[in-house]
Order: sequence, then C-alpha cells, then structure tokens
Amino acid sequence: MQTSPRQAVIFLALALFLLNFIAALAYINEGLFHCDSVMLAQAVEKSYASGRLAPALNGRYGLVIVNSFLYLPFYLAGQNADFATRLSSILFHSLSIVALFLFIRRMLGSLRTAFFSALLFSFAPFYFVPNTYGKEHGASIFFLLLSFYSLLRGMEKKSPLLLGLAGISFVFSVSVRESMLVTIFLFVRLYFSPTVSVSPPRVIIPPDRFRLKLILSSALPLLLGLSLLYFTYLKKVIYQTLFIRDAATVYFLGIFSPVFKLALSDLLSSIHPLLFIFSFLGFLKMLYDKKIFPALFFLSCFLLVFYFGNTSCYVSRHLDLIIIPVFVTAAYLLSDIYLKYRWAALSLALSFVLSMVIFMQPMLYFRSQYNGEKRFALYVNEKTEKNAIIIAMDYKPFIKYYGRRRAIDYPIADRRKINDFIAEINGYLSKGIPVYMKELSMDYDLNRGGLLMKALSGSFDLIPMGRRLTENFHRPELDFQFYSDVLVKIQPKKRGADVIR
Repeated sequence: MQTSPRQAVIFLALALFLLNFIAALAYINEGLFHCDSVMLAQAVEKSYASGRLAPALNGRYGLVIVNSFLYLPFYLAGQNADFATRLSSILFHSLSIVALFLFIRRMLGSLRTAFFSALLFSFAPFYFVPNTYGKEHGASIFFLLLSFYSLLRGMEKKSPLLLGLAGISFVFSVSVRESMLVTIFLFVRLYFSPTVSVSPPRVIIPPDRFRLKLILSSALPLLLGLSLLYFTYLKKVIYQTLFIRDAATVYFLGIFSPVFKLALSDLLSSIHPLLFIFSFLGFLKMLYDKKIFPALFFLSCFLLVFYFGNTSCYVSRHLDLIIIPVFVTAAYLLSDIYLKYRWAALSLALSFVLSMVIFMQPMLYFRSQYNGEKRFALYVNEKTEKNAIIIAMDYKPFIKYYGRRRAIDYPIADRRKINDFIAEINGYLSKGIPVYMKELSMDYDLNRGGLLMKALSGSFDLIPMGRRLTENFHRPELDFQFYSDVLVKIQPKKRGADVIR
C-alpha cells in the first residue's frame, strides 16, 4: 500500500515532534535554571492566586497566558509552576520543529528539504539547551513560524481565517518575546511573495496580494494586536530600550559592536563548519534553480545576525532565529544530494546532528541532575531564619522561589546610596532581622571598584556560613561556568559603621 503525500507529512511531523519531546524530556533541567524562567513561574502562580494576569519580565503576557493554560492541571493537583514551566518550554520547542517542517514544505514544496531542515534545527545547541529549563524561545519561534505557515496557506487557499490566524500568531510571538517585533518585515515580505527574476531583472507581485479582503484579513489582526501590546505595556519597554538603556532591557549597540565577534564565534563553535559550507552552496543552488525569492527571504532572515549579534545583553540563545536559514539552505543541498546519493545525504545529515548532540550532551546531562542555583537557594532556606534578608541581585528570583526568603539588590558605585544602604542594613540588624549575602552577587560591585564590599567589611563582621557548587546562568548554552558560592552572614561590629568618603 503506497503512502499518500498527506500521510507522509503527518507521519514525519509526528515523528519530529516525538523525537524532540522525548529527547528534551530526557534531559529536562532539575529546576528552573534562569532567573527569567523563575519570574515566569512566579507570574503564572500570581495570576492564579490573584485572578488577574500578572506580568513576567518586560510584560510578556502572551507567555504567561500559554503557560497558565498548561499549568492548570498542576494547579488543580496542588503543585507549583516549576515543572509546568519547564515542560511548557519543551512542548513549544517540539511544536516549533513541526511548524518549521510545515512552513518549509509549503514554501519550497519539498518534503525532504523540510524534513532535513527540521531535523537539523531540532538539535541546535543554543536552541535546544534553553528549551530544557523554562525559557521563552521555543514558544516565540513556534508562534512566528506558525504565522509564516498560516500566511502561505491562507494566500494559497484565499482563506481570511488562515490569514487572520497568521496575524494573530505573529502578535503572539511578540507578546512572548518582544524582540520578535524586528521580524515584521519578514511577515510583510512573505505576504507579497513576489516572483523575482534576474534575466530580465524584474519583480512581479501576484495581483491577488492587493485584494482588499486578503490584505485586511491579515493586516487588521496584526495591527490591532500590536497596538494592544504597545499601549498596554510595550510602549514602556520600547522607550527604555531606545532611551534609558538600563540593565533591564536589551538594546542595540550598533553594527560590528565588540560582542559581534563573540556571536560569530558562538555560531562556529557549536555548529560544524562544514554545515556552513553546505548552507552557502545550498543558497547558490536555490539561485541556480530560480528560487530567488526564497533564497533572498532566508538571506534577509540570516542578516538579522547584525541585530541579534549586536545587543547589550547578547547571549548565544538569541541566535535561534538566525540559524534557521543556515539549516534550510544546507537542507536544500542535502535534499538534492539525496536524489543521487541517498546514503551519503543521510550520513551527512546524521553526522551534523550527532556533532551538535555530542557538543551539548555533557551540559544537558549534568543540569538534568543538578541545578546549582536551585540547590544554593534550598541551602539558604535550610541555613537562614524565616525572617532573614538575603543580598542577592540577579539571584533574587531563586532565593525568593526556592529559598522562600526576602531578597534585595544593592547600589553600585554610588557613595551616597552605599552609605544609605549600610544604614539600612544596620536598621535591619537593630530590629533583630538577620541579613546575609550571596557572595557571587557581589561581582557587580567588585567589577566597579568594590566600594560596597569595602563598606561592608569595614562596617560589619562577614561570617562565611557554608558553600555550594553553583553555575552561572547568564551564558549557559555553550559551556559550563562553575563557581563555589558562599552564603555570608552579616553581623554588626562593636565600633559601628564606616562611611565611604
């Protein structure tokens, strides 16, 4: 009995989903590994407790909504949102792979290219790893690719419903991760999908793209949705990004900033260099096959590396969208090789996948057994009094969520504020409220001259209470950064506080 094309699509989509879901679930992190993930879990729990939608980092209400739906059975079972948040990121990672498969098949008309593209993207280290510990990347990519797929299907079937779904899905991707807003030009370009030729040079936009009914079907949900996001919370985020540029927002540093070299290094260190050669040859093959619009579409998508690779808080997981066109063009060449040399193409694809799996497997295995920040926070809970205050900075969410203690920030390189902070600590101690600090959290101060640390050591007795192995969560996708972190108790000195002059 011969398999129909529809059956083949369903079978491969299901196989890709199960492969990714089972693999990621096998390596699910022991806890919420990133502070953003903890804040998301807290927002979900607060939403249930208050009956009102609570914001996560920078709002991200769409992310809170989808996680709240998935949390419902856990909530009814009396559990917190820890596991549900991690499971959600695994689920959306798996769905995003299926969405890529369906999108590429629709755009290029090749089942093989779609399958190879999805298979390669499945195990990109800086995409797979964060999706095992509760980050938003899987959901943001899923909704973006769903919008692209719905857009192509909607134009093909002239379906206002599918075009409306495309606009809504794009808005949802922005509500999950605000940086997806920069991809709106890809959405517009995909809607018009012009026929591009070199000889003679011309660009022809299909006439039906200008039908008012079709334009309104996709544009109205898109514009209304983005307006809703803008006026409810995105306006503040955009203002901070463009003008305030504080540590709470990710902002553009300019093309070829100092971190851009790091972004290129991250691409080459985690992805086999041969794959980039295949990608370039696949791009040329697309042009040769007169698939000029798809080739230019994927090129413009890759060129977003000049934005995502030049941001103030750059980390390699921000390259998740950038790597998709690399995999698609490489898959296009693999698909062509498959027609003549089936086993060679399959062997090459498997070797690319294995190289990425081998690269990230040690990190995934260790973190599935041991979450350093969770363990340290549990240690804080064990060693400190219930009314204790912990100086923690970026680690506050862990201390609050797992350690169930109040956590606070401290001023950096500001003598007046540091003096006020010392007085604040004295006030706590005089009221019998214990104060501790997480030693690693002092890095911000030490990197700016250590003014606070000098004031603390001059004003108080700093007593080490014990240490635990922790791992820096700021750049965890491509390597380990282990630390032996110390819980320090702050006690008053008899002679009183020193003042920074």
